[in-house]
Amino acid sequence: MKIIVKNEIATKLLAEKIAPFLNPNLCLLLDGPLAAGKTTFTKYLLKALGVITPVTSPTFLIMQQYTTNQQVIINHIDCYRLLGLEQEEEWEMYFEHFSDSINIIEWPAGISNQLSSKYEVIKITIKIINEDERIFTIKTNNKHLQSALGKEG
Repeated sequence: MKIIVKNEIATKLLAEKIAPFLNPNLCLLLDGPLAAGKTTFTKYLLKALGVITPVTSPTFLIMQQYTTNQQVIINHIDCYRLLGLEQEEEWEMYFEHFSDSINIIEWPAGISNQLSSKYEVIKITIKIINEDERIFTIKTNNKHLQSALGKEG
């Protein structure tokens, strides 16, 4: 499903629409070029999920953890620096945090296949149209999310 987002306010509204469908043991994979808005989208998702602490890019730390007001742990992972890792054992130190958490993963190319057999996966690819506009391509098997997005997409 493709959704055209015209500006940052529309990005926030899309994040608020998706947030109620994110549950523990789910991986949300965010793909797109540099400056596509992956972290901006994540900030709005986390706010909609009840995270009150500031959300920052995990690029240098690789993983940031947040807790919602409902005490759900959210792992925000940036795999850009991990793209060269080929041994599954090297990924395991990150996987051990995934159970019972919502996992938002930027640059997921190196691990997406390993996740789909263990977790519910929603994949979002963001394409830059211009400085403000983006196309969000959303792939999910969650029929309720598909229905909610279909009303606007």
